[in-house]
Amino acid sequence: MFETDDHIFPTKPELAVENPRTNWGKTALSMLLFFAVFFLLFADNYLLILEVVSILLIHELGHFIMMKKYGYSSLNILFIPIFGAFVSGNKKSVSQKQKFWISVMGPMPGIIAGSLGLLYCINSENYLILFEVSLLLLSINVLNLLPLDPLDGGHIVEALFFPSNNTFKMYFTLISSLLLILIGLYFEMFILVVFGFFMSMKVRGLQKNQRIHENLDEINFNYSKSYSELSNKEYWTIRRIFLENNPKIKDLIPDDFALWENENLIVEQVRQLLTIEIKKDLGIGQKILLFSLFLLLLVVPTVLILSNLELIINTFFNAGA
Repeated sequence: MFETDDHIFPTKPELAVENPRTNWGKTALSMLLFFAVFFLLFADNYLLILEVVSILLIHELGHFIMMKKYGYSSLNILFIPIFGAFVSGNKKSVSQKQKFWISVMGPMPGIIAGSLGLLYCINSENYLILFEVSLLLLSINVLNLLPLDPLDGGHIVEALFFPSNNTFKMYFTLISSLLLILIGLYFEMFILVVFGFFMSMKVRGLQKNQRIHENLDEINFNYSKSYSELSNKEYWTIRRIFLENNPKIKDLIPDDFALWENENLIVEQVRQLLTIEIKKDLGIGQKILLFSLFLLLLVVPTVLILSNLELIINTFFNAGA
């Protein structure tokens, strides 16, 4: 449909090609920056900083390995000071099952190791460092399994129950942002409040994208593809509809079919409007089993900590004294 008269449209801009190989130098630099910021906040505890960075690295390597296994390209691990770390990568299509295992393999190794370490320490003495590392492993990874966007738990819930329903995803993100703000206010954790407000901005972006996708659906436009797969006509079509929904940007552009001096900004917006294909390959029985595993990873270490809370408090109180 879109290719027959493609020659009458200007050539679409080239998208900057990402390096298919992992940039470990960038990973190391982001780790050092993360370490430096934590050093400013916890300057008297080098060991704690090292433990947190190591646990985050192990967590992200779990995601990295699974994404590598499922054929992602341009994989990179990046640390963000205060907020944590993430793995980025590209893939044309992904399945529910793949999304689940990519998400769960970040926290699962840490939860298993932390649970075993804590069980060992409960019946032992003089293992304060192992006790501390085990609790950090559990705390960081269990919190990451909470069913909130953009945590791994949120990604798991999304993959299992609404992998391609943008409306559900938008409301899920909205509820997550409100809960993060409320939790942050209740526990006086300013960083959670800030993060919650960032998530509310994401909701606004999802609303705009949904409106544009509805406009594209009206003309039977297939936006489940990569930027490289777009024809010239498809690029200029999605560009036009994006600008119609963003009049302030449109007013800055003199000609609908001429490259803007900041066209790379439009290219990025077009790229973000494209969606990857999500294959629904889980039956009801498989969803129940995988969701049960998710609950097991979330509930068991929580019960383990709560049932030994007095011992944990006394151990660190005595160590501090």
